[in-house]
Amino acid sequence: MCYFRRNACNLLIMSKRIVICDDHLLFLNGVSELLKNTGKEYAIFKFSDVHSCRQYLLQNTADVFICDLNINHYDGFLLLEELKLQLRSTKTIILTAYYEDFLIQKAKKAGINAFLKKETPAEELIRVIDAETGSEFYTNKNNKQDTSAYSVMDKPIINKFRISKQEKEIIKLIIKGLTSKEISNILFIAKTTVDTHRKNIYKKLEISNSSSLIKFAHENNLLH
Repeated sequence: MCYFRRNACNLLIMSKRIVICDDHLLFLNGVSELLKNTGKEYAIFKFSDVHSCRQYLLQNTADVFICDLNINHYDGFLLLEELKLQLRSTKTIILTAYYEDFLIQKAKKAGINAFLKKETPAEELIRVIDAETGSEFYTNKNNKQDTSAYSVMDKPIINKFRISKQEKEIIKLIIKGLTSKEISNILFIAKTTVDTHRKNIYKKLEISNSSSLIKFAHENNLLH
């Protein structure tokens, strides 16, 4: 009981409870150790799978929740939405390798507190963690990729997966975050045609959504 362990209980109450969810164990453990070694009173709870993390947060409160966008192929945005009620008083931070403008805007619109690259310096991450919960939406400064980054597609990869010229254009526009309707207006084709191309692209690349498409693009050096 807390009566017999007063010091330990007081420390737990005073500590900032930080929950981290990331399926890359080296990164997960690295961030955890980094935060433990700051000398600050952080209580760290780390999870490498969505189920365990969700169950923990359904039963416990957290001051800060840090998660990746892709956790064992599970969408981090979906996890945050599912836990929205439990996280209403929690600072939420996305820490990801996918630093794309449309994802940043999606996070801001969803009410997430910060969107950070995984290369974020320790000092910057700690500043974001310690900032007041009501602070403005934060993202890394001077690191946004230029939209021209999507203009070059790696020909060997495109040829390997038999992507057509129009599908190539659609891939670039999907990565930019455009809807099927917006893509149809730009390419002067029917929205149903865009939807068909989307299905064909996902089938050819063996993926299921735009987040997976961005991951595929990064892993195959399609963004330069």
